[in-house]
Amino acid sequence: MSSQTHAFETSNYLLGHAWQSARVRALVEGWEQLEWIDDEALKKARTDHRLSLVNPAEGIYLFFTDADSYEARYGEPRSKGNLILSRVSLLLHFDPQWTPYAGALPLALRADDMVGDVLRRLGSPAELWRVGLNVFKARWSTPDADVDVSFERDTGRLKLVTMTPPRVAPVSASAMPTPEQFARQFGRPLAELQEDAQFAPFSLGVKAREIADYGEADYSREFGVELYFKPGAEMADAVPGAPRSSEPCLSGVRYRTDLDFQSSGYAGPLPWGLQMSDTVDVTMSKAAARPFKEALDRDDGYQLWRTDLCDVHVLYSFLEDRIYRVTLLARGCYE
Repeated sequence: MSSQTHAFETSNYLLGHAWQSARVRALVEGWEQLEWIDDEALKKARTDHRLSLVNPAEGIYLFFTDADSYEARYGEPRSKGNLILSRVSLLLHFDPQWTPYAGALPLALRADDMVGDVLRRLGSPAELWRVGLNVFKARWSTPDADVDVSFERDTGRLKLVTMTPPRVAPVSASAMPTPEQFARQFGRPLAELQEDAQFAPFSLGVKAREIADYGEADYSREFGVELYFKPGAEMADAVPGAPRSSEPCLSGVRYRTDLDFQSSGYAGPLPWGLQMSDTVDVTMSKAAARPFKEALDRDDGYQLWRTDLCDVHVLYSFLEDRIYRVTLLARGCYE
């Protein structure tokens, strides 16, 4: 075991440590991505609240965010700096192109563990993601980290282990329309929505210029959602009631988790009872139908369902085995 790996494992996998810290720098020394990370890239990372590093040769994925975003969610960092390590994924039986992580695992997990071994040895998890008798992911919480353990679909072997610091305060849901209520308003003009009490929390009048210029109203920071608009004339053929005019009409809503630290993290209801922490298998079970379209790659991917009410687009992060975003779209208005 290298000294870098030992320091990584014995320091809670460096969660809460700064990019500038000697231990973090020792861990990532020689990683190929560093060739593209200069001062300008680090400055952009601070502005964007995110920096991710992957090392397929060691089976490690690291995600950093700016110090203010980290402290708001997880409390005081363990070391001082501009970018703080906020998530770690250790990839095991993940993909043939990745070398499995070969170091020690949290919770005394072993690389050759099967799902039954883990559940018997660790006891009841804080959360469990399953379809029928098949367990796809389980979470155990410790004082230092929430540890998500994912399992292969067919074999039950360890797929990956993801760790995040415990949140200092849970995310609370904001008052707003439900997904079904949103979808039933697709095609309604902006002027009508501004007078609708359901949309009062959004203060749409303040976003009128943004909607006119970009066709969207970004409430990521406030509520973890974005609203999308199209001219009524572009929707009228597909959406009953949409006016044949240039007036902007509601055409979509995107729910965001805070994985990229660019939103507050939506915490309300989602279609089919989805949770942002659901795996792709659990999502498909809840949807109870095959997707109309999908593109699933090694690290991420999406699925699209067409329902009677609207289209449902789900974007995944497979490096963390969970949903990244859920978007409802007016039927026939987007490819």
